[in-house]
Amino acid sequence: MPRLSRKSSPPAACPQCSGKKYISFNWARFQHGHDAESKQVQRALKIERQLKHGWEYACENCGSRWYLGRDGIMMSYIHPSKAGLVEHWNAGTYEVSDEIWDELGKIGATAQGSIAGGRTSAEVPCRVTTVRGETFDMAYVSFQSRPPIDLWQDGRRIRFCDEVASVEPSPYTLPADVRLATSRAQEIRMGYAPTAVQAHDGHLFQLNWANDFFASGPYKGEDLRLTDLAGDWDQADMAGVPSEYILYFVADWRADLDSLYLDAAGGRASEQISAAPEEDENRDASAEDESGRLEQAEGTEERD
Repeated sequence: MPRLSRKSSPPAACPQCSGKKYISFNWARFQHGHDAESKQVQRALKIERQLKHGWEYACENCGSRWYLGRDGIMMSYIHPSKAGLVEHWNAGTYEVSDEIWDELGKIGATAQGSIAGGRTSAEVPCRVTTVRGETFDMAYVSFQSRPPIDLWQDGRRIRFCDEVASVEPSPYTLPADVRLATSRAQEIRMGYAPTAVQAHDGHLFQLNWANDFFASGPYKGEDLRLTDLAGDWDQADMAGVPSEYILYFVADWRADLDSLYLDAAGGRASEQISAAPEEDENRDASAEDESGRLEQAEGTEERD
């Protein structure tokens, strides 16, 4: 039986579809499972409707809703609180103007990778001014082919790019080489993958995992540069930006996003891509991690 990600609580609400028990699972493998649970899930989950990218499934037993990307691999549970996001995402076309696209290209995007190695989003950190005149100094334009319901997006403040009037570089955005370095930082102990940076006055900070924005006292992201602490991390203060200060404006995936990605040379994609993983109908499910595990929340356990 394939391995799945499981929440430690609450317990399963439906033994047929495993709704509220599993966050997501590899549907491509689950379809071919011959154990009792695989067969139960195959019988329970039926296509409810086609969405603009992918399908919505429903459990015939409990009514739980699930989203399957267009590649047919990742089945994700749609929590009732996220049903409105799915409807909003599915009902609209969220494209940016040529002017906004050009500005985003000057800033560069960070990428969210899947366990399969594919990119699942392109996110550009910037200052956004909305059509209602609001200004957000720490915001992302987030290009994605899936609705914003996946585990790694939990807790995000989400709106859609039809609200965006203009974008520009934010003083809180870290330089491109710093952002790239944090995205490549190696985990040296559980939950700790540091990158050292230094302000113009010599103040040292460490960033944990991938970061795009920085704000601490008088210091902003644009003030920081990469430095080497030779492993002596105690001399640097830990700092970052809480997620509640950042806003995400969701935009539709587009085939030319490769031009946005950062690379070590200063700016752009070192790996060419032509479409989102969910958009590639010919993608072989064998490219998935052998465990079949897709997402696991903090503090969860795995089940074989």
